[in-house]
Amino acid sequence: MPDPSTQTPPRQQTIEVLIQNFPNGVIVLFDDDLCYRVVGPDVLPFSKREATELLGQSIHDLFPECTATSLEPELRATIRGESRSFDVKYDDRVHHIETHPAEIDGDAYGVLATQNVTQERETAAALERQNERLDQFTSMISHDMQTPLSIATGHLELYQETGDPAHLTKVEETLTRLDDLTQDLLTLAQSNDVPSLSETGALNAVARDAWEMIDTRDATLDVSDLLIRADFGQLQALFENLFRNAIGHGGDEVTIRIGPIKGGFYVEDTGTGIPEDKREDVFEHGFSTGYGGNGVGLTIVGRIAKRHGWAIELTEERSGGARFEFTGVEIAD
Repeated sequence: MPDPSTQTPPRQQTIEVLIQNFPNGVIVLFDDDLCYRVVGPDVLPFSKREATELLGQSIHDLFPECTATSLEPELRATIRGESRSFDVKYDDRVHHIETHPAEIDGDAYGVLATQNVTQERETAAALERQNERLDQFTSMISHDMQTPLSIATGHLELYQETGDPAHLTKVEETLTRLDDLTQDLLTLAQSNDVPSLSETGALNAVARDAWEMIDTRDATLDVSDLLIRADFGQLQALFENLFRNAIGHGGDEVTIRIGPIKGGFYVEDTGTGIPEDKREDVFEHGFSTGYGGNGVGLTIVGRIAKRHGWAIELTEERSGGARFEFTGVEIAD
């Protein structure tokens, strides 16, 4: 029969088993100098170092200063009796750390358990990005389809009243635009890559097609000739959103001008403009400068420009309206 005096107490055995088999992580006992006093398992799963190499060393000895600096306030709070739960990025991994205070023979210690959660955090971030793209796609579809649907409905009603087949032709054109728009916005929601398909065409023709798709009220469009290479379905969506934004802010009689600049083109209006302190934010999803807009139109503009590799600068038109300058545009000969 084994000598009881030589046996490890059951509680200590349990602790040893936990330390040696802690899943995908490390358990540490640290003191008020933030030095490691107990470390396990014997071979650390992340670095493959021997646990004994870490004993007696402080976090400032073990980690780069930026990592130690982020750890120190959390561990000191633990020594003071507060539990902590946080993530730290170290050695190209994300580690989730849980700490709890402990008292041994009247002295304050902390217990630290850390696990590699890199894959879990990457999966969560990817899911969040996917959900954000879905939310943006839903908003974009709702936003950009309202006017074409109204136009198609209006011409259908006129056909029912008059029997004039010209109205059915307009319905067909508008529904075709809706189909193209859906594909364009779906592509935008799925990717920020540069378009694989681009064509050479006249900027003024695309702008006037966009003009036909919105409620222009008594606004005026003045557009210069310029040949560029672009995805013209998406470019039309860009113009439609800029036009709606200009009319919404500038009123029914606003004038919108489009013309060439070095390396691209500008779109400006004679409206009230966008305050300088808001110009950095207007392309963010959901940001609205008023007039009843839902903060989606300029997000679409920004994403279309980004997908083409164009830069946008938002400045002021000479009379105080908004001026959008697009550069990095491929100008056709």
